[in-house]
Amino acid sequence: MCYIMAPLGQSPLLSLQPAFPLAAPCPLVFLSFLSLLAIGAVSSMCNHTANVSTPASSIDALTTATAASKPSSSSARAHSWLNRFSLGALALCAIFSAGSATLLSTPEAQAALLYDQNGSQFSVFGQVQAAFVNEYAYQDMAYTTDNSDNNIYARARIGLAGRTQITNGLDAIMMAQWNTSSSNEEEDLPLDRTEYMLAGIDAYQYGTLILGRGDGAYYTVAGATDIFNIIDGHASDYYILGDQRPSQIMYSLRALSWDLKLSYMFATNDLGDTPLRAKRGMGASVSTKFGENITFAYGIDYTDFRYADDNRAASEYFFAPMLQADNRTYQDALAKAQSQHVGDKTEYGAALSYGVLGQGFYGALVVGATKYAYMNHHLYTVDSALNYTFANGMGISLGYGYKGYDGQSVISELSCGASYQMNAAFKLFAEAQWDLNGHADEFYGETIARELNLGENKYVLGAEFNF
Repeated sequence: MCYIMAPLGQSPLLSLQPAFPLAAPCPLVFLSFLSLLAIGAVSSMCNHTANVSTPASSIDALTTATAASKPSSSSARAHSWLNRFSLGALALCAIFSAGSATLLSTPEAQAALLYDQNGSQFSVFGQVQAAFVNEYAYQDMAYTTDNSDNNIYARARIGLAGRTQITNGLDAIMMAQWNTSSSNEEEDLPLDRTEYMLAGIDAYQYGTLILGRGDGAYYTVAGATDIFNIIDGHASDYYILGDQRPSQIMYSLRALSWDLKLSYMFATNDLGDTPLRAKRGMGASVSTKFGENITFAYGIDYTDFRYADDNRAASEYFFAPMLQADNRTYQDALAKAQSQHVGDKTEYGAALSYGVLGQGFYGALVVGATKYAYMNHHLYTVDSALNYTFANGMGISLGYGYKGYDGQSVISELSCGASYQMNAAFKLFAEAQWDLNGHADEFYGETIARELNLGENKYVLGAEFNF
């Protein structure tokens, strides 16, 4: 997930998650859409005093953030911490996460503008979270497979963002964000996890081009249902390879009420918590708004895997349980993985959302399909999220994610949460996620399911301070 923010006084673009498969969706998908829109309409009529502003694109967030010197939070999934901030600095990261639900953040959050002179601006922002977590929520929060049941755990994020004018209509921009934890060992670096690190140029009406580590273009779709603080959703196959993508070129353009995102990932050995490596990866997404409240996005994400001497066996064992789902014995599946390497995967999907997260009612639905080479069927995804935030700062959230393969439930999880925004900087929250008889351990194998923390019940009770 991501963590970037939208500029002060603006609502970041709401985007959606996984994709609509090209095949005809089942009736449940249409019923879910109608339910979301009906609830949104009723909510709007019942709460006509709530002023839901039109979400701004991440391009808007970027171009106005430094000018306003007040960024916002999470770049999609955010993982979602920055999603509560309104730090202009983080808006730089939001460039590429526009459209994600987590990009939406409270408009009062602040970032510290340290320098603003001679056409150059430099800001710092951050967050500290402390929570009581069970073992599996701890693993989501600490990015580890270590056991720590019923533990108090804290983590902090710190980020830097800058902009300087090169010439009229052309700025250089940068953003970096790191994560550190309360359980670091002495040999660990103080900032032990790089989440975002990018630099590039903003050519305003000609678009924004950045290079480095950040969100892929498909996050515009996958991030629409990323609304929780700690609990991660697993329905979209996008997250299997990690929350952010390294070694990327990312381009973003907004024109005629459409937002275009393109990303290209060069060869990398860093694909989340998997043993996989990539020769290259590509993504594209488009999104637009209908009226004041409805946002639609469609995207595609492609990864070409690489097999080297030091990861060949691990990659083959990674794919063997998945190939076993095509009615093979494990030995036959492993032999196929060794003789015919699973060379690539393609995910395509669409997202539909209503409202702005943190401003009254917000609802999102993402549907998608993923095809791995040499597998007989697609993985299909349905992911939904609902949130209502009251004027007094109280908020409630509900989400359901499903991933299936050939009639088998791989992921089936229900998430819920409640939060109270006490002021612009401080929030209390509680979240839980329950596995509803998914079979991730059968589809991915017990080892990989454990590494990716799939199919577990999770509980969190915590506090968050943003600055």
